[in-house]
Amino acid sequence: MSEQAVAPEDVGPMLAIDRLMRPVRQFYRWTGVAMIALMLILPAFQVLMRQVFRAPFMGSEELTRFMLICVVFVTLPYITATGANIRMEELLHALPKRLRAVLAVVIPATGAIALGIAGVAVAVATLRNLNNATPTLGIPYYIFFSAALFGFVFGLVECLVQVWKALAGHPPYVHFDDEDSHEPIPNI
Repeated sequence: MSEQAVAPEDVGPMLAIDRLMRPVRQFYRWTGVAMIALMLILPAFQVLMRQVFRAPFMGSEELTRFMLICVVFVTLPYITATGANIRMEELLHALPKRLRAVLAVVIPATGAIALGIAGVAVAVATLRNLNNATPTLGIPYYIFFSAALFGFVFGLVECLVQVWKALAGHPPYVHFDDEDSHEPIPNI
């Protein structure tokens, strides 16, 4: 079953900025897929090691937790660009057109501000924890924090792109042809 995440009028043709950002967005997407796969494989590998070889894979829980953190933050910019984040679309479409146009600028602008503040906070936390590491595997904290910093900075960039698109009168979101489902949309 397929359901469109955004209204058709919110997705427009590829603009120059979208063509420029496309390789970066594909990187977000495929890195997220790889991390999800690894996150699913790690616990299975842990079970295999314990049950078959009677030797636990030390730190698999820590590594899985790290993959979960990475998946969330690495995919944040992609989700922002495609409009797959949680929105109250029915409410937005019930509003007058002029108010929707204002909100099309205000919402990503406030998102950019929030992501910028969060990015600065993560950068400060990273600098204060340069010598700290996780207890089991000894993964430096700056590696953990780097995923969050990456997500916040590139999420900020995507929000700024949406602000520019809204000010220029373009639809805010992008859509990739390879994401189209060829299943018929159910008529309910």
